[in-house]
Amino acid sequence: MIWLGIALGLAVVDWLALYFGWLRLHWVAKPATLLALIVATYTLSHWQGAMLWFGLGLLFSLIGDIVLLWPKRFFGGLAAFLFAHGLYVIGFDPLVALRLRPELGLILLVVLPPGLMVGRVLLPALWASPSNRKWIVPVSVYSLVISLMLTSALLSLARADWQREAAWLVSIGAVLFYTSDSLLAYDCFVRRLVHGQFWVMVTYHLGQAGIVLGALLQYGWLK
Repeated sequence: MIWLGIALGLAVVDWLALYFGWLRLHWVAKPATLLALIVATYTLSHWQGAMLWFGLGLLFSLIGDIVLLWPKRFFGGLAAFLFAHGLYVIGFDPLVALRLRPELGLILLVVLPPGLMVGRVLLPALWASPSNRKWIVPVSVYSLVISLMLTSALLSLARADWQREAAWLVSIGAVLFYTSDSLLAYDCFVRRLVHGQFWVMVTYHLGQAGIVLGALLQYGWLK
């Protein structure tokens, strides 16, 4: 629990660094936050059972955080987070959707509209810039995977084998993570946002925390 507190403190430091433009501090606080969250989850669960997938997802997220400190290595960061979302999907057990067809339909009604909205804004912006057209396929694939992650998390709300508090935590966390990536894409490819990177990291850190805390609670590592 001490490490969870450290992770929260480092996240706040990173938010302040981005808001006030202290980039050197951001370079330290950004990866340090995920590292503290990794240590916290390993200390609590030793990544046993399903927590292995969430632990590995955090590890790939840390790699993505470090790579994205260099804007020219955006593709490497995208690939790292693609793996992270895929690992979270495995942790959520998306195959349960085969036994939850009515609930899955309701979840898709929630997920598809924002996904289509993002695509309607982002893809034309990428096509309008010849230098950004190379990102159309990678970004489309990434959008598909993160939508699957969001759907898998929201499905926990309809599952009898998930605790209600844990399901809400992972669902809110997934929504925030989805929001963070959408803000990042908009800020990078459509239009610069005021304090855009600040909002990207706030939603990102809170999203990661929600997913991890929900998983720890669900699998009995938090009381």
